[in-house]
Order: sequence, then structure tokens, then C-alpha cells
Amino acid sequence: MKLTIPFAAAALAAATISTAAVSAMPNIPDMSGDEASALAVYAMPGFISAARQTCASELSPNGFLAMQGPGLAQRYAVEQNAAWPVARSALLRIARDKAPDQAKTFASLPDNAIRPLADALIEQELAAKIHPRSCRNIERMAEAISPLDPRDASRVLGVLFDIASASDKLVASLGRLPAQR
Repeated sequence: MKLTIPFAAAALAAATISTAAVSAMPNIPDMSGDEASALAVYAMPGFISAARQTCASELSPNGFLAMQGPGLAQRYAVEQNAAWPVARSALLRIARDKAPDQAKTFASLPDNAIRPLADALIEQELAAKIHPRSCRNIERMAEAISPLDPRDASRVLGVLFDIASASDKLVASLGRLPAQR
């Protein structure tokens, strides 16, 4: 029962962050919750690194990300190999939507060539998207998920992704309906 409170806190924090992230996205990427979950595990070390770098001037040098961020990133890094096959599929799907020609090239590369590229791109893209006003919430979220096993935290994020994706599809379908008078 000790995991109930941290799990609920992580779910609430993830829901809050997911809602903000979804509202900022023009379209939710076309992927499954399982792919989103694997991508969350795979990308978390890069995300933590990007957040620590981008938010260094916004957060306390004695705060969670500064003091415990590397350890949290390492816990997720241990799970990256297991998450990679599904995360790779999700990354290639996102790449196909953004740059189809480059995605074909990446898809033909062996894993030992594409993974370093993916790692660098993930960190670079995430660092560019972190707004300084988000730093405190990112730190709170990292601290909230820290008691959870990375696989459990990513499953929560995958379920939230499925919920957000279904909501996005519902809203999109409502936009195609004729206006009621």
C-alpha cells in the first residue's frame, strides 16, 4: 500500500502535464499507448538531461533534478534496451510525419547507428521545447514519478496517452460535424 500515494501523485502529475502537452500539440502523434510508454522509458534519460541543462538557472542547485536527476535518469537508462524496439517504431512514425525522406534513411540504418542519433535528437528537441516557466513542474513531476519503477510510470503515461489520443480524435470528429442551430 505504500505505492498508493506516490502512484496517485504521479498519475495526477502526469495527467496535468499530459493535458498541458496535448493542448500545445497541433495533433497527437499517431501511435499506441504501448508505443508512447516505450518512448517515455527510452526518452526519459534525454529528457532529464535536457531539463537539467535548460532549467539550471530556474531551479535550486539543491533541488530534486540537480541532486537526484542523474540517478533517476540512470534507472530509466537501464530499461532503454528493452524499450528500444517499440520506441524505435514510435520514433520512426513521428519522423515519417515530419520528414518522410529522412525517415526512410533512418529506417534503413542498423540500431547501433540510429540509437546515438535518436538519443541526440531527443535531447536536442526536448531542450528546445522546455519553457523556463515549466521547469518547476518538470521537477515536481520527476520527483513524483521517482518512487515508481520506470516500467510502471511509463505504463501510466501510456494509458494517459491513450486517453488523450481518444479525446483528440473525439474533438476532431466533432469539428467535422455540421453546426447545430
